[in-house]
Amino acid sequence: MRNVQQSYRRKLTDPRFKEAIRQPLYDTLDFDSGVTTQLRFFSTPAGQGGKTKQETNMKLAGQLSKGQKFAAQGVELHVLPGSNAAAYVRQNPLIQVAGVAAPNFANDVWALLSAGSLEINIGSKNYLQAAPLLLFPPSQGLLPAPAVEQNLAAAAAQTLTADYARGAGRPFVIDPELPIEENNNFEVILEWPAAFALPSGFDARIKCVLVGVLFRN
Repeated sequence: MRNVQQSYRRKLTDPRFKEAIRQPLYDTLDFDSGVTTQLRFFSTPAGQGGKTKQETNMKLAGQLSKGQKFAAQGVELHVLPGSNAAAYVRQNPLIQVAGVAAPNFANDVWALLSAGSLEINIGSKNYLQAAPLLLFPPSQGLLPAPAVEQNLAAAAAQTLTADYARGAGRPFVIDPELPIEENNNFEVILEWPAAFALPSGFDARIKCVLVGVLFRN
């Protein structure tokens, strides 16, 4: 298998074939607390359905553009808790209030990642199925280092509460890498066995990142 993989790499990086750049494919979807049981990523390109380049870098629905191919080498999930039950509104991981705040940033992240399964489908075949979602931690994230000063003589003393959390651990590596050819449908599906409410009761947002190498003409 290793010899086959090395031969495949040599072919794809040969300048007579394709230009290779390290660039991920990413897509973002909202998790509706108490409603969502499945999310299908990479089905809506930027510029459609309100999607922006911040949310996805797909140019076509569920496939690469002509002349491109992608070698998927890893998967990351970024969970972004919200602060509104009607639609996603970003929740701040550091909260300053009078008294002790009780945010649910960490609880929402744990609820989403400690359950659920992920699968990757390319064409008509399934190439990966794994659970729970904690297996797919992000390689980047916020590192908060809060400091707080309380004025206990004040009528409403201000307290800074830090509640940031993210998945952590060894990045999930796809080995051998998964090739996605041009005009070949692909998707990443997150699925939970039943609808459940997040501890905050608010909607959240999940970004799925396929780490790898993009080959283009």
